[in-house]
Amino acid sequence: MDIFKKTRENEIEFQQFIDKVDNVYSVLKDFEQEIDLYDIASIKKNFKLKTDDFFREDRKLNIGIIGRVKVGKSSFLNTLLFNGKKVLPTAVTPKTAALTKIEYDYENRIEVEYFNMDEWKMIVAKSKSDLDTNDYQGAKEIVAMLRERNLAPEEFILREKETVYFDTHEELMEGLNEYVGEDGKFTPIVKSVSIFVDNEELEGISVVDTPGLYDPIISRVDKTKQFMEVCDVVFFLSKSTSFLDKNDIDLMASQLPKKGVKKVVLVCSRFDDGLRDTLWNCENLKDAIADTKQKLITYADQAFTNYRNTNRFVNNEIIEQIKKPVFVSAMAEAMSNKKVDEFDKKEKKVYADLTAKNRVSSKDLRIIGNMEEVRGIFDEVVAKKEELLEEKAKTFIPMAKEELSDKLSRIDSLAKKRITQLTAYDREKLVEQKKQITTQINKMNANLEIVFNELIEKVEKHKLEAISEIRAYNREYLQVSEKEGITTHYEIRKESATKWYLPWTWGTSTRVIYSYDEKYQYIDAYDAVENIRNFVEDGKECIELAFNKSLDIAVLKNRLLSIIVENLDALGDNFDSSYYRLLVEKTLQGIRIPTIEFPTTTFEEIITSEFTGEIKSNSMKSNFKKVLSDTIYDVREGICKKLEREVMRFEDVIQDLKVNFAEKLLEDINKELNLVIGNFENKEAQIERYSLLVATLSRISIE
Repeated sequence: MDIFKKTRENEIEFQQFIDKVDNVYSVLKDFEQEIDLYDIASIKKNFKLKTDDFFREDRKLNIGIIGRVKVGKSSFLNTLLFNGKKVLPTAVTPKTAALTKIEYDYENRIEVEYFNMDEWKMIVAKSKSDLDTNDYQGAKEIVAMLRERNLAPEEFILREKETVYFDTHEELMEGLNEYVGEDGKFTPIVKSVSIFVDNEELEGISVVDTPGLYDPIISRVDKTKQFMEVCDVVFFLSKSTSFLDKNDIDLMASQLPKKGVKKVVLVCSRFDDGLRDTLWNCENLKDAIADTKQKLITYADQAFTNYRNTNRFVNNEIIEQIKKPVFVSAMAEAMSNKKVDEFDKKEKKVYADLTAKNRVSSKDLRIIGNMEEVRGIFDEVVAKKEELLEEKAKTFIPMAKEELSDKLSRIDSLAKKRITQLTAYDREKLVEQKKQITTQINKMNANLEIVFNELIEKVEKHKLEAISEIRAYNREYLQVSEKEGITTHYEIRKESATKWYLPWTWGTSTRVIYSYDEKYQYIDAYDAVENIRNFVEDGKECIELAFNKSLDIAVLKNRLLSIIVENLDALGDNFDSSYYRLLVEKTLQGIRIPTIEFPTTTFEEIITSEFTGEIKSNSMKSNFKKVLSDTIYDVREGICKKLEREVMRFEDVIQDLKVNFAEKLLEDINKELNLVIGNFENKEAQIERYSLLVATLSRISIE
């Protein structure tokens, strides 16, 4: 396409902008003690990355699949791109999820990128630290996973990249799991994977699953951010039972448009989960579908309206695209193509819930799955590839200028705020304000403690409910159905070959082979392995649900903020609630809903080491059921102990926050006040410096 050919005009225009950024950086270099120039430097870096990537002959339409862990991205992609085949492993966690790119090629292969030496050194250093934040904990778990697998990371680090070829899709599916699956042998050391499949429908497009947006390992986050700079279209998945939060909305309505993303599709995933919650209060499935959709549409519309009313930079065109979500369930879609007796354990459970009041047909399941609508949107996006990319090419300079202007405006606002503080207040007044804030925060400790105690009580309550549910599942997974097999028996009989009209055959005989079928009952040993895997998946979902029921970060923030506002409002004009809101959000960043990892390999080996294939004799069946019962018991107890440990760890975080919340809040407030108080040591010189910075900024022209 002609749009991928960089013209002489493009080159001149792009270089002029780069020179402009260099000039701005040079002018502001004198003020690096007062401001952080990293954002200015990153504008140039990202602009070059974006334009260099775009003007390539092999440039594809980059489609990003974004969403938090466990929203069903892998199942969504398997259904959308591979007709439901489980090409992409679905059991990934924030500790193991790598950026995964899917493209067309006539050879089925994967290209693996491992961590480099510097990145690995950083991971190892963090793993040895006593700090327990998300990124440090992630590093500890990655190192532990490698130790469990008895792998030497240096071997892969030296390779940097590796290409593995496969003859068929099936072989690729099996091999890919080793690199990106939750239990994959090489998963912990992998930074990103590119999958090339012989599927011509993917020609000209690049589909990228980007779990790294929420990854604790910074090098994988960097990889994702690089992709976001060149992304053209985004399908954003948000789970129906925890639909949209402030960060999701900000990403879609502000950050993605700033990066040049021209189309965003909001997908409400795992719709069957939300539907099953609503079904109990509705007369029938049809009403439940309509009611669930309307509630989520209303919520999304209100959330985006509120965001638009409170944010300066909003892309209204994008907001109109995403206000009405598309509802999908990859599981329901898969179920619609099967007979009921072909459902796996998880599908049977979903089916039982959906049919609690009425019969559910394959057509009903396709309506819930709704993948046809998504495929229509996806096909339309691909068909408009040239139009979307041509439109994007026109926005490089305007959007880069807007980003530069925004950065300079933020610097200007900060400088003017400092001038106001130094001019309007004196040192003694700020010191007195600091004392008042300390007194008020100490007074509100009792109210803060009530909030955190209630949270711990909720966690304990839902933990007991989860344990009860896990123990109930135990009975379900002890069962293995007997199957019917057929054995063909062969017998050789001696029969006369004499024919009266052929004298030479008199007295001769021949051997004849006869066969007959005999039916028998057997148990498939692999069914036990499936039971163990499904039991663990259900157990992990119970644990995740327990924490989700206990913790609503948005509600917690609002409760804590209201306590702070009530106590600090007495400070009058000196109190800025928006400033303290940011501090509360920063202080609460340490709270994370745990991601549960529970490998099943050891338990599977207990079965497979003793039993394989068909188990036919009654004595073997009895022995098999005894081993399965003992193994399921061990799995159950292991999951429950895992829940207990995670709850204890979570409660430790809450207890620490309860004890130190006010102190941490004071620390952040004091840091800000101390900075301003410190400026009073040389007040006039500081005012002069900030005034000079404001004057310098006013002379900078973006055009």
